[in-house]
Amino acid sequence: MISLGAPFSRALLPLALGMMRRAMLRRGAQSYEQHLGGIPIHYFQLAPQPGVGWEQPVVLIHGIADSALTWLFVLHGMTGIGPVYALDLPGFGQSGYPKGRRYATIDEQVAVVQALIRDCIGRPALLVGNSMGGWIAAKLAARTPELTTGIVLVDPGGALLDGRASWEPFARTAMVPDLATVRRIYRQMFGRIPLALYLGQRSFQALFQREAVRQFIMATREEDLLTPSELRSIRVPVALVWGQRDTFLPEGSCTFFRTHLPRAQILELPGCGHLPQRERPQELVHFTQQFVRLRLD
Repeated sequence: MISLGAPFSRALLPLALGMMRRAMLRRGAQSYEQHLGGIPIHYFQLAPQPGVGWEQPVVLIHGIADSALTWLFVLHGMTGIGPVYALDLPGFGQSGYPKGRRYATIDEQVAVVQALIRDCIGRPALLVGNSMGGWIAAKLAARTPELTTGIVLVDPGGALLDGRASWEPFARTAMVPDLATVRRIYRQMFGRIPLALYLGQRSFQALFQREAVRQFIMATREEDLLTPSELRSIRVPVALVWGQRDTFLPEGSCTFFRTHLPRAQILELPGCGHLPQRERPQELVHFTQQFVRLRLD
């Protein structure tokens, strides 16, 4: 196992994220800050490609301990659908927190995306959500279908399964108590683990040990999780993307979503882990474009 000094390991991922942020801006993304749902929220916006026929707004919603930067490799491709908005959820990236707290509940996360669509976009949007972002997208579609034309769930989290008992093993892992757990998460998340992650194990651990993650995990209640009836109540078009090597989420999550979203258009990605937007960005973009063409046109 590669081992470098702790200061270097702690600094590597923040340096990489800074480079990704600069790359976002070089590719034409504009950076904005707005108070949404009473919380200071940062998001990137990219104009659609010239001549796009759909002009369908796309909202990209990241997962736990992540940020809008996770969408760097799909951002430009998604502009083939329409204007793209990639937001930092409360407590992540460059966004702030709810007043008086260092984390946001799942309901507050949903409210922020609802406010983004109502106040900044002004018309229904296609939601593409990874992990916790898929959980948020599904909640929003069930509660306020008038705000979305469809949802693409990319290895979504939040499945009820056996209730809080199914959540506890995931919660213990996501607390990331040591570097051995970091390496286990790497194996669970990635089909092929990037070398840079091994060099930056301590900075990866620090991402998960932030209050926005730890407090969210501890505060999540069984009633916050997605139920079968909630998923079946979704009436907008749904697509489900799943990396077949994803073992980060509780066992049975993929089957749960496939069973209770029987009309979903499905893409399974062999050899891919929990983050298809990083490991298989072109396939995710192509599939999303096809989904729009077939289901939303």
